[in-house]
Amino acid sequence: MRKKTGPGVRDIAAELGLNISTVSRALNRSYLISRDTTELVLRKAHEMGYHFERARKCIVVLLPSSRTELAWYSLSLINALQKRLSETPYYWEFVNEDKADIIQERSVSGIISLEFTLRIAGMINRKYNIPLVCINNASSHTDNAWSVNSDAENGIRKAFRCLHEYGHRRIAFIATGGTSFVGGRRRQAFEKVVDECGLRETCIFVPGDVESCHGIVLDLYRRGITGIIADGESVGLGIWNSLNFCKIEIPRRMSLVAWEVPYVSRMVRPAITTVEQDFNLIAEKAVALLEARFRGETPGNDLTVPYRLHMRETVHIPRDV
Repeated sequence: MRKKTGPGVRDIAAELGLNISTVSRALNRSYLISRDTTELVLRKAHEMGYHFERARKCIVVLLPSSRTELAWYSLSLINALQKRLSETPYYWEFVNEDKADIIQERSVSGIISLEFTLRIAGMINRKYNIPLVCINNASSHTDNAWSVNSDAENGIRKAFRCLHEYGHRRIAFIATGGTSFVGGRRRQAFEKVVDECGLRETCIFVPGDVESCHGIVLDLYRRGITGIIADGESVGLGIWNSLNFCKIEIPRRMSLVAWEVPYVSRMVRPAITTVEQDFNLIAEKAVALLEARFRGETPGNDLTVPYRLHMRETVHIPRDV
């Protein structure tokens, strides 16, 4: 017979005349339980010597809408978070933002948001004060929200320097981020490094999308651009494909630096020179922020994670040098 090591949820519920589920949620500070009931349960738990580490916490990873087709970026983050969370003692599940009502049926201890707009995550955080960590997005900067972001300036600088050191002075930055938080940070970083190098007249920013890649690369080639930075995991392969389709030889006629697509960027020919977001480190830091809150600590500033540069075959001295 297993030895009983101390009072459990059932014992606390019996003492207070409450349902076991009510006590369990109160121990996990669920927003479904009133503050008075939560304080009552916590007080009784302390009096009875309850071991609080037994209360197993639940983390929800909030994804974009189920109608959103997840691409390389989201899938890479999901894989990294799944790997990291599997190493923790917590319950965890992935929930699409349009299915977020299910959170009300859970005793949720923390949320990690991959939601692009932060509409749902921000609302839940403000209404119920559940600890929130936003990935590659601005936190709402409430007392219980933080963010972990890839260092946009660091990534753009590495991509730009890679081309600049090979002699490129006519560089285009093709961006698909639109008005997103990350897209804005990357564009600002590009404009900053261009100004620092005195190349405002020869380097350009080009808004684009995967469907218009053929037309974009042809126009840039005709305008004398010799190097392209393709922003985002999805668009880089599209630009690489369009350069080949339009018979613009890589890298002799056009150099390319793109965002890393795991297991793919290094396999195509020519293998693509990339900057890579460290998804594993992002996941590690996101979980660490929540764990700090679980311990009652108040984390400091939002966190940034540097990019990694992979030099491969798509960068060369420009054709006019």
